[in-house]
Amino acid sequence: MASLVILQLDTHFPRIPGDIACRDTYHRPVGVQIIDRAQVASVVNADPNGLDITGFTSALASLENIGADITSKDQIISTSCGFMIYFQESFSKMTDKTFISSSLIALPELRSRFPDPEIMVITFDADVLASPAYQPALDGFAGPVIGLEKWMHLYEVISQDLVDLDFHKAELGMDQLITAALRRFPVKAIILECTNLPPYKHVIRRHFAGEIIDCLSVLEAASPGLVKEQHLM
Repeated sequence: MASLVILQLDTHFPRIPGDIACRDTYHRPVGVQIIDRAQVASVVNADPNGLDITGFTSALASLENIGADITSKDQIISTSCGFMIYFQESFSKMTDKTFISSSLIALPELRSRFPDPEIMVITFDADVLASPAYQPALDGFAGPVIGLEKWMHLYEVISQDLVDLDFHKAELGMDQLITAALRRFPVKAIILECTNLPPYKHVIRRHFAGEIIDCLSVLEAASPGLVKEQHLM
């Protein structure tokens, strides 16, 4: 029985342990449904209302086709892209199971404990997340929002859907990004919007001792024992 079902974008870049769509990230069985034609370039855009979401809605309506027993209401449905936060409310209404679109659903609770300037959001594309369409999800959040830089290897791999990932090169890029970001913004909590960033939390931990929220910690809170401990640092 699948404890978690991931609605994954139609991508081919490596899904390494710690990535939300890598089965080795979890203790329990995971079902993965590829959403045809839902590519990064189409999903990560400033006008999500124009996105063709029929692949997602069809998957939600017929999850039995994944090949896993997902009849339990205790099971979770999530997505491989944090920008699906735009559809959190509408997709949640389509299922009686717990639907988690993005780690950004944890932002309200975090804001109840920290003022906005002490919270940093690290996202795949800061310009897109700053667009008006995503303002309801952010609810006036005024803290720093840091996007991956286009020169970063990880950004290139994701945006160009490359089949080869140089993990060490991706680590170096993340180290440079987080070092510069924390120099500018000495925050106490970080939310990783991008579901491909958890494999690099150890890099962030070299420089940051505060709270880190990501897609895996949100899933673990909803279903304790789901995520392998090494990915919950």
